[in-house]
Amino acid sequence: MNEIAKNRVHTIDVAKLQTYLNAMGMANNLTKGEFEQFVEIAQGFGLNPFKREIYANKYGDKFSVIVGYETYIKRAERSGLLAGWSVVTTGSVNMQKPKESTLVATITIHRKDFQFPFVHEVHFSEYYGTRRDGTLTDFWKNKPVTMTKKVAMAQGFRLCFSDELGGMPYTAEELNAMEAETIQTNNQATKQPLEQKPVINVDVLIAQIEAAKSKSDLIDIWKKHPEHHGNPVFKTAMTDRKKTLEAPTPGAANSSDENSIEHLIDQIMTAETTEMILELTIDNTNPDVMDAAMTRLEQINGGVQTDLFEK
Repeated sequence: MNEIAKNRVHTIDVAKLQTYLNAMGMANNLTKGEFEQFVEIAQGFGLNPFKREIYANKYGDKFSVIVGYETYIKRAERSGLLAGWSVVTTGSVNMQKPKESTLVATITIHRKDFQFPFVHEVHFSEYYGTRRDGTLTDFWKNKPVTMTKKVAMAQGFRLCFSDELGGMPYTAEELNAMEAETIQTNNQATKQPLEQKPVINVDVLIAQIEAAKSKSDLIDIWKKHPEHHGNPVFKTAMTDRKKTLEAPTPGAANSSDENSIEHLIDQIMTAETTEMILELTIDNTNPDVMDAAMTRLEQINGGVQTDLFEK
């Protein structure tokens, strides 16, 4: 395989991007300009939303296009120039005074065409995300090392592979910190009380999700806040809480998860359209479910393999 073929990105069909937005409940929330921006970025970089490579994120009047940090790694590997990488952390977090934290994530990337390794540092004190009241968000409070590492990986690969990754959208972890800084700056400039903000912050909703006692509670939260349907942090919290509520109680039979997967596979194998399969699998990464989806997609498409779940 020559270098051109190996590094070529696959153009994502506009109809599939529209299907993704419909499935996410965002199609009617985006303006024409926002939709065109999402399509342009997805097609320009060959980013596939069905492979969790790109997300459309809108809550309130704020719209962002986000990529997963794994996308940077995959593109670096595809270049054929990546010879290895590692990321380590030192220091600690001061929960009471985050600005005084000493936690640092350092990523080291080895390129085959570089004489020396590329090294990049990210300081927790410069990138932690906050709520509107200035306190740490749940993710940055509970997983500070992981979050700081993610920012280091995204920035490190974007800088080290600037030709391949330059101009690609930021990750959710980076935007989280940027948006927090913007909120604080705007509040200071306008001297507007925080309570007057009309948009409910996602961290408030995450607290509600974690306190949900049943799946019906989660459904109510989901229906009341369509502006957050495209927010990956909101979706992840919903998915995690749903799994917790569905988990068997101690001493109960362990067959519930298996039965749930078998039932989902049965639904997939009787689905009549690609869109139905997408709705059934949009948040699922179980390999058996993915295999069933691929098999059914091939059947629907007359034996022609679709790239909807391309590995």
